[in-house]
Amino acid sequence: MEISGVRKMFEMASKLKDPVDLSLGAPDFDVPDVVKKAAISAILAGRNRYVPTVGIPELRTKVAEKLKKKNNILVDDSCLIITSAVSGGLSIVLTTILNNGDEVILFDPYFVGYKQLILQNGGIPVYAKTKEDFSPDILDFESKITKRTKAVIINSPNNPTGKIYSAADLKNIASIAEKNGLLVISDEIYEDFCFEKTHFSIGSVYENTVTLNGFSKSCGMPGWRVGYVCAPKRIIDECVKVQQYNFVCAPSPFQYAALKALDFDTSSITQEYKRKRNIIYEGLGKKYSFSKPEGAFYAFIKYPYDGKKFIQDCVEKNLLVVPASVFSQHDTHFRISFATSENVLKKAVAILNTLIS
Repeated sequence: MEISGVRKMFEMASKLKDPVDLSLGAPDFDVPDVVKKAAISAILAGRNRYVPTVGIPELRTKVAEKLKKKNNILVDDSCLIITSAVSGGLSIVLTTILNNGDEVILFDPYFVGYKQLILQNGGIPVYAKTKEDFSPDILDFESKITKRTKAVIINSPNNPTGKIYSAADLKNIASIAEKNGLLVISDEIYEDFCFEKTHFSIGSVYENTVTLNGFSKSCGMPGWRVGYVCAPKRIIDECVKVQQYNFVCAPSPFQYAALKALDFDTSSITQEYKRKRNIIYEGLGKKYSFSKPEGAFYAFIKYPYDGKKFIQDCVEKNLLVVPASVFSQHDTHFRISFATSENVLKKAVAILNTLIS
């Protein structure tokens, strides 16, 4: 395993004076007041002790209702476990399903944690191509399947590219997975950040899907560490054993707060992030080559010249971005996060444009 390149940039930012920081993918808005008040009430009411490993019953029931209504995934409480955010959920899922030497397919580029957690659990990451617009290359995906393939991880809207996978592509992935007996692991943490296209949950068409989601992005709760896993009961039953000995349970008072978070209307935040996306796209589109982000809050941009020199030039100008090597087998791009203030984004656009004559 390797130290996260994103965290390296985060630590670098803490040492620089007033950096223009586009490195970290964390929302720049605070937790909604109604959610804060629910957490405070839970703490003051003494709801600070262990709760069942699967999560409090009220939250599991409400998550099941949300999945039915919003994602068209028809499940009951027995197919759900509340986790310590999506990263904790993915960790227990991979520990549950992987034997040494099992292969897991990732679409390149991919979120940094996927590769490392596969390695941590004795698995082998295998990389499928994406097209120029970062949509999945279905033919290449199918060609990468072997007798050792256990699962494929998808992430839409995508980190680091901002791509939203089409329903047609996801249905093709599901069909191939079903033909080969594969588990699909779908990370949908950015589902509320869709600017033009509509989010589609692959779990609505393929039963053998693990759906990962949580509250870190849509409700500005990254430090509260609450998420959930929806999966076939046979998988959830085994995940419970793993979580018991790793996390015990997700943070108790914040599970009660998550009940309110599920009711929070994120539409105004989505529109704000669309405006920020436009600042980046309109500000850099004439000089830099990249696909217009459709969701999440990232842009994945081609280096205009040698990547190492470009990153060094950015740092010298007090600008922090993340090199593609963190997210990909090919160091051809850099990632920026537009989850920051419009003022910072405009400063960043100005700096980036000075790097190209």
